[in-house]
Amino acid sequence: MRRLPLYKGFQKKAALSRHSRTVCIAARQRRHKRPRSGIGRRKGQISVAQRVVVTLSDDMDGGEAAETVAFGLDGKMYEIDLNAANAKKLRKALAPYLAAGRKLPAKAAAGRSPAAESYTHTSLAPDPAAVRAWAQSNKMEVPARGRIPKRVYEAFRAAS
Repeated sequence: MRRLPLYKGFQKKAALSRHSRTVCIAARQRRHKRPRSGIGRRKGQISVAQRVVVTLSDDMDGGEAAETVAFGLDGKMYEIDLNAANAKKLRKALAPYLAAGRKLPAKAAAGRSPAAESYTHTSLAPDPAAVRAWAQSNKMEVPARGRIPKRVYEAFRAAS
């Protein structure tokens, strides 16, 4: 059998099928080292530092702003960029309403309404082992493991 040159000095037997030769060529090409491309590989490429400057402009008069003021109304939070004079005017205008209002907890102030807060259960449930023992002594059917039926808890509370 004669040998055929396939890829840069690699040889394969001519008896292989056409598909097999193609697969072998592709496999050999993948193994061959290729030049990597990337930053810093080319000659003459220079890395440049960037500086980002953020300038606030007053949302009321268009001048330069000194601060961002956040406030809420009707369950929605707002932010406005103001200079010192306009920020003072806003605080002065809201002062009577802030004095008469109630301060909300941080969760509600972050955009949640008081009705959307999660319910917290504060009463303590009786010990399940004590409820099971009581139910068995009163000839009630209660599983040895798992959830105790609500009717058993209600009967236990009524008896206590």
